[in-house]
Amino acid sequence: MSISVQEAISLPVMKEAKIRGGAGGIDNQIKWVTIVEIIEDINRFQEGEFLITTGYGLNEDSANFKKLLTMKQLSGVAIYSGFYLQDIPQAFIEIANQYQLPLIELPTHINFSSITKSILQQILNKQMEVTSFSLETHKQLTSLVLKDEQENKISTTLAELINSSIFVLNESDEFAYYAYKHHSLLYSNNAIFINNRSIPFIPLVQKCRSRKQPSELEWDIFKVYVHPIIANEHYHGTLIVITEIEKWQDVYITTIEHAATVYAIEFLKEEAVKQTQIRLQGEFLEEIINGSFQSTSLIIDRGKKLGYDLSLHHAVLQIKLEKYEENEFFKHQVELLYNHVLTYLDRSNRQFMLRTRLDGLIILTEVKVTKKEENAIEDSIRLAKNLLNHWQQRNRGIPIIIGVGSAYKNVNQLSDSANEAKYAVDLSNLLLVKKEIIHYNDLATFHLLLQMKELGISLAEFYEEQIGSLLEGSKHGIDYVHTLELYFKHNLNIQATAAELFIHRHTLKYRLRQIESRSGSDLNSADARLTLQLAIAAYKLEQYFNS
Repeated sequence: MSISVQEAISLPVMKEAKIRGGAGGIDNQIKWVTIVEIIEDINRFQEGEFLITTGYGLNEDSANFKKLLTMKQLSGVAIYSGFYLQDIPQAFIEIANQYQLPLIELPTHINFSSITKSILQQILNKQMEVTSFSLETHKQLTSLVLKDEQENKISTTLAELINSSIFVLNESDEFAYYAYKHHSLLYSNNAIFINNRSIPFIPLVQKCRSRKQPSELEWDIFKVYVHPIIANEHYHGTLIVITEIEKWQDVYITTIEHAATVYAIEFLKEEAVKQTQIRLQGEFLEEIINGSFQSTSLIIDRGKKLGYDLSLHHAVLQIKLEKYEENEFFKHQVELLYNHVLTYLDRSNRQFMLRTRLDGLIILTEVKVTKKEENAIEDSIRLAKNLLNHWQQRNRGIPIIIGVGSAYKNVNQLSDSANEAKYAVDLSNLLLVKKEIIHYNDLATFHLLLQMKELGISLAEFYEEQIGSLLEGSKHGIDYVHTLELYFKHNLNIQATAAELFIHRHTLKYRLRQIESRSGSDLNSADARLTLQLAIAAYKLEQYFNS
């Protein structure tokens, strides 16, 4: 603990002292007082020391003293005038001003011991004040934990204790709790504003997270102090404290440290509860999506005990990390994805259950069907888009794919929705147009083929009969199947198809004649085109299942 040079020279014993230079460092903190009559080895001085000297042997040309004044670890230097120096040399004053090191002139009748005693007494008083305040705040904050109060009550209490506005970010850097003490502050859309100006707190949070140490900033008339919330060496979030610069007290730091510990305890409690919920809901969700329950009424009753009404419309969504690899980085991304989705769905005012998979998540969610019979597909897609946007805003470098199953009110059909969502994700790369969100209905061409496969009908026999000759021809340099696929994609438009293939339209026309000749199909016939499209889809589907 320390006091400033300003506080020291304001003491009664220092009333006749004069600041001769370096007034810019008046707020330097004095941690200790050192008395030296003859300055020999200046390298022995420590940071924050306040040096008092008689100036013995010093003169205007003393290189040692000039070097002494440039030592930034000192908080200040006080020199007696009248013993060995009648006046403070102008050269010393100029150097003190240059380096903002307070240079104080003392009259000879002030005793060394009087100055030392007064300054150290102030430091001791401040230490006692801090200790007392620290114990009181620790007692109040700890009592909130023991009473199992809500986290926002902790924030409100902390705001009162240190007369500051409090904001708490969770592990995903999203606002979890806040308590205002300033009318000019405003929290909106994950940002803090002062008089309609956004505080640049994000770099502070990033610095705090990377170093796991507090960071601070002076912004307008406010001090922004950011402290990490850490438990078991894991970063659980960030505590942001905002107060007027002129009202800030160093004693607040100890209180903030106590509060960060309390928040860490609360986050650990939340994590323990969440993990239990995840386990129970995950097991329950697996039964639903696998259709492994024996009684509809019993599964609905179990849902009610978990606070989940299975009598409403529901759909299954599956989210997959697009470039998943089995390593620690992607395992962490799955955890991060879970937290992002959980945070968003918690605010969505709809029922949901989550379960992690190796490469992503599976979600059972309530689908809003209004009195106007709004299409359930639209609501499911809207939710998927919001989840995608929420993820992309914070993790642009990690692409995801969201598969959406159909909405059902009958709990016995939710396993169908789960299968549909899985097909939507897994078969998304078979679509000609890349999509980040795929509803099962987008796979319309594959629906019949999937049913054929489930019935045991050979897809290979079907596509071999229709496009086997085209596949054989493709082995010799020209991909007839790809050409045909793009031709269908562009609705038989020669110009657009040729452009995407980077070939001349006459070359394309020649290929199309070759396709008709090899397949025996008339591309002017709608029935023939439909058969070829199904055959291509069957080929791609079979390739997927065999991969």
